[in-house]
Amino acid sequence: MEEQIEQAVAIALSPSSDHTLKSQAMNFCEQVKASPDGWLLCLSLFVRFPKSAPEARLFALQVVDGVLKNGSLDTSQLLHIRTTLIEFVKREYVLEGVNGVEFSSEPQYLKNKFSHTLTLLFVQLYPSLWPDFFDEFLALLQINHINGSKTNVCTIDIFLRILISIDEEVVNLSVPRKKEDAQRNTSIKDFMRRNDVQKLATVWYDILKDYCTRNQDVAEMCLKIVGLYISWIDISLIVNESFITLIYQLLGEIRLRIAACECLAEIVCKGMKPLDKFELIQVLNLADVMRRLDLSDDIEFVEQVARLTNVLGVELCKIWEEVDSETKPVVYVQIELFLQFLLKFLADEYDDTSCAVFPFVSALQTVLKKQKNFSGALTGSQREFLDSLLKVVVLKMKYDDETDWGGTDDGAEDAAEFLEMRKNLKSFFEAIYHIDTQLFTTYIRFAVVSTLDNYAKLGNALDWRELELALYLLHLYGEAIKGKVQFVEKHNNEITAYTPLGEMMNQMIQYVSSYSHPAITLNFFENISRYSQFFEIQPDCIPPVLEAFVDIRGLHNPNTTIRYRSWYLFHRFIKLLKLKMDKYVNTVLGSIQDLLMIQAVIEPSDMSADSNPLTKDKAMESGFSEQIFLFETVGILITADCIPPDNQMEFAKAVFNPLMEEIQRYIQICTESPEHIDPRSVLHLHHLIMAIGSIGKGFPEAPKGSHPTIPWVGILKQSTEIVLAVLKILNRYEIIRDAARYTFARLVSVLGTEILPYLPLLINELLTECGISELVDFLPFIGLLAHKFKLIIPLVDKVFHFLNQTPSGTDDALLLIDLRKAYLNFILGLLNNEMDAVFVSELNQPRLESILQSVIHYASDPSDIPSMKIAFSILSKALTLWGSQYLAMGALYEHILRICFEVPFKPSFNVNDGQSLTVLNEISKILKIMLSQRGDDFLRNVWTIWLLQPDLLDDFLRTLQQLELKAFQKYFQQFVKRSKS
Repeated sequence: MEEQIEQAVAIALSPSSDHTLKSQAMNFCEQVKASPDGWLLCLSLFVRFPKSAPEARLFALQVVDGVLKNGSLDTSQLLHIRTTLIEFVKREYVLEGVNGVEFSSEPQYLKNKFSHTLTLLFVQLYPSLWPDFFDEFLALLQINHINGSKTNVCTIDIFLRILISIDEEVVNLSVPRKKEDAQRNTSIKDFMRRNDVQKLATVWYDILKDYCTRNQDVAEMCLKIVGLYISWIDISLIVNESFITLIYQLLGEIRLRIAACECLAEIVCKGMKPLDKFELIQVLNLADVMRRLDLSDDIEFVEQVARLTNVLGVELCKIWEEVDSETKPVVYVQIELFLQFLLKFLADEYDDTSCAVFPFVSALQTVLKKQKNFSGALTGSQREFLDSLLKVVVLKMKYDDETDWGGTDDGAEDAAEFLEMRKNLKSFFEAIYHIDTQLFTTYIRFAVVSTLDNYAKLGNALDWRELELALYLLHLYGEAIKGKVQFVEKHNNEITAYTPLGEMMNQMIQYVSSYSHPAITLNFFENISRYSQFFEIQPDCIPPVLEAFVDIRGLHNPNTTIRYRSWYLFHRFIKLLKLKMDKYVNTVLGSIQDLLMIQAVIEPSDMSADSNPLTKDKAMESGFSEQIFLFETVGILITADCIPPDNQMEFAKAVFNPLMEEIQRYIQICTESPEHIDPRSVLHLHHLIMAIGSIGKGFPEAPKGSHPTIPWVGILKQSTEIVLAVLKILNRYEIIRDAARYTFARLVSVLGTEILPYLPLLINELLTECGISELVDFLPFIGLLAHKFKLIIPLVDKVFHFLNQTPSGTDDALLLIDLRKAYLNFILGLLNNEMDAVFVSELNQPRLESILQSVIHYASDPSDIPSMKIAFSILSKALTLWGSQYLAMGALYEHILRICFEVPFKPSFNVNDGQSLTVLNEISKILKIMLSQRGDDFLRNVWTIWLLQPDLLDDFLRTLQQLELKAFQKYFQQFVKRSKS
């Protein structure tokens, strides 16, 4: 039978096996796993000699593991496994060592798997049935073998693997465990502490001392175990003069020093009371130890020492936070011992080493903030350190010589990692500003201004990395301030001088825009956009900046990354400074006219049979998502208040007429030769419609409830009509419907009531073809229109059509849930925004009851608690608005009242869920509203609807009448919990 198992495993794992034979072999293996004596056969297969194939023996251990985990074996069977495996240990790991074999010939994965199996057996038997587990193994270690050693290296190897496996199975907190398993593991650790850990610590010391030079693989594994076990054993077993001295010595062994460093970090991390931990760190005296380390050549070791420094720093900062004010200065003295290491590692050329101390930097900055708040000022040494820290942080923000901006694909990962590190450094940068603003401002001004001065002298000979860093610091300066920035100092309302920020901006504008590197160009425009308020004060600086924007440095830059980004930044710049643009509109429009050409680009790969080039995402590719910012910018420019109305009209014609003429040409083609409408034509029409909407977005809003009288209103109405004409012909295309909705959403606030005649046709055309996911997006748009256009029935009918469908799969079911939430939020949004008149208008009131019935339906469904909560909120609002009119004591009123008592007591309603409690709060609100509106009639209705014990019901109603809403909500939660318990 054992041979059959071995053959079956070989066939099942062989890539060349016949498919039918492989299937039979796999079925046979599954039968072995499931059979009552399968584990016994596999145990025999694993230990037999000559050995079976490693793959078969691995399978055998998996079967044995299975029965050890499921608890199906009785005591005698467990003891049989114990006897068998110990005999195997003696044969494989003890006698081999005695015979002069340094290590067992077992593959590493089999050693680890065997260690895990023994651990599972240990968990079952220790301590009740195998209290001498460790004594038995420790005795096996002492059997002498070669080279006169006191211990058997072969046995030590497997024993250390077992100890690692015990940590994984019993101690490791990252592994989720059942409550009973956690209790069992606690009992195991308690027994080990009392009886075995001291013996283990002695053996660990002897192994490290014996093998630190002779077999460093064993010593390294032993150090790992000390680090694993230190978290739960008596620390004095390790932190004593002999053991710690030995670990310090191992820091000098090249092969072992990383493991020794990791072990020390685990010792420092051990959970202890603050003062006990502080005493531990003082005893370890690691600052002196670290000063003697050779950190010159081993990158990995330097990073590991940085990690040790980080652990020490973070732990000391935690202690500082937790101790009393008298002890804090003593703790800070200890922190200061590690500051030189913090700065050294933070400034390291290797970013992994720098990042290793980031938590220490963050924790220390928190300490310094609180220290300043507590004492009012930092000490001289603290300010000196903060100054050094700022310089190192700034240094690390600089691109290194091996990293290039926008480099090749090979360097993209390095660049991404650098930018991620910059984000973390930014938080340290900003924290320094808030700790010591004067120190921060002085240095940043010096760093930026001196670099700009150097550029003025050296020109393009200055390394782009220097200049990029200066511009980046200038940008971050404003981010750190997080408030209104000041560019000038004034006296008697007269400008007397630039602030540091104003000085930096002025020099940047004078010098930087002509530098040819793309990183400098981009940062220049980012800063121009970020600090556009500067030009309110210094309008004379606008012309050179506009010139830079519109030429090949910005909007016409050959680098697409720069070009597309500058389109957005230019939009922001113009939007914020539109009142200053009257002198420049003609020039700007002339300079960007070529960029307003619509080009519908479809990649050849998107024209394949299995690809759809007309999706919403693909429609916005090839730079069009950025180009629409240019169209909006045009809208802002031509309608700025500083432009005379007649000029606005001329500009509007110049912009809109070409778009409308091109759309008209396509409409004629659609009408006369519909076969010529290809995907590229549809995409082109999409872009044209979106361009109209984007230009309109830049126009000013019409006064609420009035007819705008601006001359260009007529042109916008023509645009609206032509968009509807396209929609009527091509509403089968989602991107056309989406573009029409986009454009109308922007024009509705511009045209005001002038747009109302066009809305019925728009809504009908959009709803005719839309699907579920599109309808989810459509509902907020209708909410925007509902207060101006009262007809919502077509929309409600479409929603009901989809919600009444049975989903065909998981995706459909999720879409319907999204639609349900969007529908309910749509109704609630109208009610919350005082648009309730929409529902009771002459057109819509006949459907109010069916709408409320749908809301009641979703309020009664505990399978979707978020929707249930929204539904009850709607009912609460509806009762407030219409409780004495449309809902007065009719069937709907009684239905709402009934579900208030039915829903909380449904078996599927989980009263312990946080969202369910919000539902109960909404129900409480409804009951209070009904009571206030109907008084005694309401109380009589509750008696007839709620079949509760009279005394309980009487107490409930009395409490409802006496308590305020918040108090009653808490009472109702407890009432439901008690009733369901």
